[in-house]
Amino acid sequence: MPKELNHTPVIIIGAGRTGTNMLRDVICSIAGFGTWDCDEINPVWRYGNRFEPTDILAPQLASPKVKNYIRGRFNQLKASQNLEFVVEKTCANSLRLAFVHEVFPEAKYILINRDGRDVAPSAKIRWTAPFELNYTLKKLKQTPLRDLPYYVWKFGVNRLKQAFGADRLSFWGPVYPGIDADFKTKSLLEVCALQWQACVHATQADKNQLDANQFIEVKYEQFVNNPQEELKTILTFLGKTSATPEEISEAVARVSNRSVGSHKKLSKEEQQALNEICEPTLQALNYDNVSNQ
Repeated sequence: MPKELNHTPVIIIGAGRTGTNMLRDVICSIAGFGTWDCDEINPVWRYGNRFEPTDILAPQLASPKVKNYIRGRFNQLKASQNLEFVVEKTCANSLRLAFVHEVFPEAKYILINRDGRDVAPSAKIRWTAPFELNYTLKKLKQTPLRDLPYYVWKFGVNRLKQAFGADRLSFWGPVYPGIDADFKTKSLLEVCALQWQACVHATQADKNQLDANQFIEVKYEQFVNNPQEELKTILTFLGKTSATPEEISEAVARVSNRSVGSHKKLSKEEQQALNEICEPTLQALNYDNVSNQ
């Protein structure tokens, strides 16, 4: 039997640069919600499966040992912060929602979507970002002890390649099947769009395994344009109705819509390349009039 939980896991599912950090931070500013002190805990989710070649994990890989370890980490955080809700967002989970649901069948899921044409240039910046020691140490702090040497080596090699002249990191964000092959024929911007697309397709395919009352879908653009009402809707979905208007207003005080439509600053050639990749997926997500945006 998997370890019992005495709290409600709230798991945010979204591709990299879709507003997952923003959404997590907003929710965790409400009393009763909390999370880890680092952006992501992918090594925790990959416990027992660290050598899988991509971030896709089949539900069958959620063995009893794996389930108990991950659920135990959530319980530990709940106890250490006395939480009602443990909030977690690891972008790679957008490639393996069925696996996550196998681990946490009782969780509440928030699926966040964003225009992939805005995601891609934002992700491109992260692929070429300089090394941040504190950020990396926080991630390693949450790594399973037995896996620590592996991830120290993996992160170290990634940064060493960059230090010795590589124009980008060897990996960043969710690792989808074929990403290395795509780099041989596509630009970094196009790979970022394909990375977003792979995450969206995987999540949309897996969400059918969730009960209708177990998940809510949020559009980044709608959230940043009307954050107070959107947050109220999410809190109602989570069953947290005690937040005051003042708490909600303060929670979203730093939310901004300034990056909506940022892809329009790109060259016409770059915009066309992103449109070719993203348009079919955006239409499936009910983004209206994509071709005219």
